[in-house]
Amino acid sequence: MNRKDRRRQAKLGPAPSVPQPPVGATRGGFGAGDAFAYLSGQRPAVAPPLPPAPSRAAAPAAPTPATSLRVAVQNITLDALRAGRNAATVGRAVADAARLADRCWDEIRPAVEGRKQPGFACAAGCAWCCHQQVAVEPVEAIAIARHVDTTFTPAARAALKVRIDALAERSRGMGNLAWAQLRIPCAFLADDGRCTIYSVRPLRCRAVYSRDAGHCRSTVENPDLYFGRRAQRSGPGPYPVEPREIVDAALAGFAHAEDAFGLPWRTLTLIAAVRILLEQPDAAERYLAGEPVFASALLPEDEDSRPVGTPTATTGLAKSGDSA
Repeated sequence: MNRKDRRRQAKLGPAPSVPQPPVGATRGGFGAGDAFAYLSGQRPAVAPPLPPAPSRAAAPAAPTPATSLRVAVQNITLDALRAGRNAATVGRAVADAARLADRCWDEIRPAVEGRKQPGFACAAGCAWCCHQQVAVEPVEAIAIARHVDTTFTPAARAALKVRIDALAERSRGMGNLAWAQLRIPCAFLADDGRCTIYSVRPLRCRAVYSRDAGHCRSTVENPDLYFGRRAQRSGPGPYPVEPREIVDAALAGFAHAEDAFGLPWRTLTLIAAVRILLEQPDAAERYLAGEPVFASALLPEDEDSRPVGTPTATTGLAKSGDSA
């Protein structure tokens, strides 16, 4: 930029920020085993990140969209926990975080969907992805259980409890393949294939989009093919990576906030965690007071099960200058 251009820029003020897709926006997708392993909290094998663009030594690096989302979700959750450690404040924070993640996805979805044909096949009533184990952060489980308590009729709540109990007992201690081999739909799935907690569904559920419903169906009907062989999981598939990366950022924000308040932030299985919350009315408040009430709902300890940017037991919070 020459002197004349600099003077013109000074008069106009700083250029407005332009929304950018998250890292990996030009990549294709990942395979069925990867997509559904992600639902259960296991990190899928995807293409390596694109090399960073050359940076100018004089200009500080701008935060990536994923980092900005993670910090926003972190601060939303921190504010909620400061306001009150109860299910109501947590539920509002989770809803706000989900809206932020949805907004990020809405901004880039047309470009991602139009990148190649066919477009996304996902539609109401298509529920092949709802036959997998689903992982959640503790605050998500609290928000879901509160939604059930405040919006379900007593009869609907009792019926849900029966389904949750049955699925929790059959799937106790199971990994991805064993769970998939059950071929049992999620306890929150209605007979018409619609999610009964759609408005508060887990973030990982929001991250799985597919261009091929037949491919999704095949994973349910042939789980050994997709979960039993690592080679089948590593290739590209009909699932774009961008929504997963957005959700990873939001999940990491939850984990950072929980960690800052000294709360156990290990990833949980959806069914087991909600079962605890429905059986123990004070479980949410006890968790928010620091008690390990979700011990029986934990995923196996595995570094690969954590969202990107999540603190670990040994490193704690990343020293990135984030507000708290």
